[in-house]
Amino acid sequence: MSRSTFEALRAPVALVLVLIAAFVLWPRGTDSSPIAAETSPTPSVVVGEPGGEVVAATPTPAPVPTLTPAPTTPVPTPTPDPTPPPVADGFTAEVLACRSISGSECNDRLDRIPPNAPTFTALVRFTDARAGDVINVTLTGPNGSTPGGAYTLQGGGNGYYYSTFQSRGLPAGDYILTATRNGEEVATASLARRGG
Repeated sequence: MSRSTFEALRAPVALVLVLIAAFVLWPRGTDSSPIAAETSPTPSVVVGEPGGEVVAATPTPAPVPTLTPAPTTPVPTPTPDPTPPPVADGFTAEVLACRSISGSECNDRLDRIPPNAPTFTALVRFTDARAGDVINVTLTGPNGSTPGGAYTLQGGGNGYYYSTFQSRGLPAGDYILTATRNGEEVATASLARRGG
């Protein structure tokens, strides 16, 4: 660019820059400017009083709307269907300690474990069982608990179950035979073993 062209453009460019600066720096009429924020408004004239006095306007508070809740209809909670009580199914059972058994018959019922008997049989007789019921018996005494072999019934009705326990080596003391049906106690019998 030549010096004469530069001189010719300098004045218009300077004028454009001054106009841009004036536009950007010119104060606006909004409250966002710092000057407007610092000044406090003067009260406006509302009514003239007799004698020439001027009364300033007192702001009246805007009414606050009161909210009324919308009417609600309570939703009824459903009443659960009553659970029917368990139906007694008529199941009964007894447990016996026997020297031996013949079918559902107890041969030589025991209330004491003989010192010379190597084994004894726990016999559980029951009525009104259902197919799928699990019958078992447990011997509990000074040495802890010994379960018999659980048996699942293939049919329902009356019947018997038995389990043989080793009596040799059992310590002296009191013992309880507990018959269970599906894990629930249904009958008990007490017996003892004396020293010897």
